[in-house]
Amino acid sequence: MTMSATRSGAAGKRRSPGPEMIITTVTLNPMLDKTVDVASLKRGEIRRGERVEMVVGGKGINVSRQLTRLGKKTVATGFFGGEIGVLLERLLSEEKIPHDFVRIGSMTREGVTYREPGGSMTAVFEPPHEVTRREVEQLVRRCRKLAPSGGGWIVCCGSSPCRRTETVYRDLLAEAGRRGVETVLDSYGQALLRGIGSRPTLVKVNREEYARSFRKNLGSPSSMQEAARRLLSLGARYAVITDGPRPAFGAFHQSVWRVRPPRIKTVNPTGSGDSMLAGILFGLTNGWSFPRSLQFGAAAGAANAGRWEVACSSRRAISTIAHRVTVEEI
Repeated sequence: MTMSATRSGAAGKRRSPGPEMIITTVTLNPMLDKTVDVASLKRGEIRRGERVEMVVGGKGINVSRQLTRLGKKTVATGFFGGEIGVLLERLLSEEKIPHDFVRIGSMTREGVTYREPGGSMTAVFEPPHEVTRREVEQLVRRCRKLAPSGGGWIVCCGSSPCRRTETVYRDLLAEAGRRGVETVLDSYGQALLRGIGSRPTLVKVNREEYARSFRKNLGSPSSMQEAARRLLSLGARYAVITDGPRPAFGAFHQSVWRVRPPRIKTVNPTGSGDSMLAGILFGLTNGWSFPRSLQFGAAAGAANAGRWEVACSSRRAISTIAHRVTVEEI
C-alpha cells in the first residue's frame, strides 16, 4: 500500500482527539549550542570569530520547539544548572517555548560549532553534567505535575548524562503508563535498553543508535524491518527507525511501512530526527493513522534539513512537501 498526502488509510488509526493535551518533553542532557563563523580553522593557531549564534540544544527541546511552531501545547523539562542554565531559560523564553526545568548543582554543558565558508563545520561538546539522586526525584515529581493522570504525553529524548540518570526514562515511562499517560522514548544505550521495558507508546531510534545499543549492524532494508519488529516485541506499541535521508521504517501490530522522504538540498541536518518525531506526534495527537503521521513526520524532518534554523518549520512548509513522501506497507 502506497499512500499520498490525502489518503491516510486505516492502519494504526487512533481515536478522535478530545480536548488538546499537553506534550511534555524531557531532556536530561541539554546544551548551550553555539555556532561561530570563522574564515578558516587551522590547528594550533588563534582564529577570531566573525559571528556567533546561540540556541538551546537538546533532542526533547527540539521536539518542543517544532511542536510550538505547529501550534501544539507543549512544555519542555529536564535539568538546567549554573549560569548556563539561567541563560538557557532566558533563550527559551525569548523563543516563547514553554519550559519548567529542574535546577541542579552542576553546570550545564556548552557545545561550539565552528562554521567555515563553504559549509564545513567542526564541533566540540563539553562533558555532561552530574545529577544527584535528590535532583532525579525532583524531576520525577515535576513530570507528574506537568502530565497529570489520564491524559497528555511524556516524551523522553536524548542521552543520559551520567550513571545515576540511566534509569530515569525507565521510571518516568513506567509511572506515566500506570497513570494513563502516553509515552515516547527516543534515546540509545542503557537509557534505551532499560526504558523500552516500560512499554512506551512509541520508540524512535536511528540506525546508528540501534546498532550501538543492541550491538547489531543494520546493513540492509530487511534488517531495518526486523529491527522495527524487534522494538515492538520488546514493549513498544509503535516503532520507528530512521536513517538520515534514506528510507525510514515504521511498525505497528503486524504491519511495517517503508517511508521514503523527499529529496532536498541539505543545509543543516541537525534536529531532523527530532522534527520528524514532532511531526509524528502532531499526527497522532490529531487522531491521524500511523502511516499518515509517518508521512507528515518525514516531511517535517526533510523541511528541517533544508534550512539552517533547527526545528522551526511551519506547518505550511511541511505540508507543501508531504505529498512527495511515500509510505508503503511491506
